Amino acid sequence: MSLHPAATRCLDCGLQKLCFPPSFDESALTRISQLVAQPSAFSKHDTVYRLGDPMTALYAVRSGALKTSMLLASGEEQITGFYLPGEVIGLDNMGQSHCASTATALEKTTLCELPVSGISRLSQQLPELQGHLFQIMSTELRADYQRLHLMAQASAEVRVVSFILGLSARQQQRHLAAHELRLAMSRADLGNHLGLALETVSRVLSQLAADGLIEVHGKQLRILHAEALAARVQASCHE
Repeated sequence: MSLHPAATRCLDCGLQKLCFPPSFDESALTRISQLVAQPSAFSKHDTVYRLGDPMTALYAVRSGALKTSMLLASGEEQITGFYLPGEVIGLDNMGQSHCASTATALEKTTLCELPVSGISRLSQQLPELQGHLFQIMSTELRADYQRLHLMAQASAEVRVVSFILGLSARQQQRHLAAHELRLAMSRADLGNHLGLALETVSRVLSQLAADGLIEVHGKQLRILHAEALAARVQASCHE
């Protein structure tokens, strides 16, 4: 479903400095706006693109949240990431003719579509755009490496705490309260992402709450003692 054309103007969007290089001036943002297709709205569980679909676009998250996933050799789903407003999805498909993952809305979500052909042309004219996309890809690769390292070596508590602190850092980057989080994903999806059972995720969250480090009410999570959470992760590194 398309929204009003005015909604596509990157100049008017409060997330522009997250989607694109902060150095972009009005002229650069106007050129980007001309590429952006009408924002599209997706309901919970809607698929944005599927594994094997032709790779035609990147998507900037305007509102809501999504997950990306791939199929393991066993046929089971492996959730590879969660995306929030101001973040770009589809970069893992760059350089390929077809999508390497599936993107699914976790709740009502609005996306701005950025055609790959147009982005490629504009990147040649605006080198800082290409550098920005490479930086995002590098950040995602580091996050993937850290997640795999955690899944291989860290305890269930450290995996969950690391995810909470990472989500907090992303909130702060979006100029939102770093201690007030919304877990758009289900506990089962979070467990899948971290290599944990649903029951284990629930148990760890309950224990952290009992220890007075967090408060959890449904999908809302409040960090009460960020330093104490970070200390638990650091302590595990020295064991």
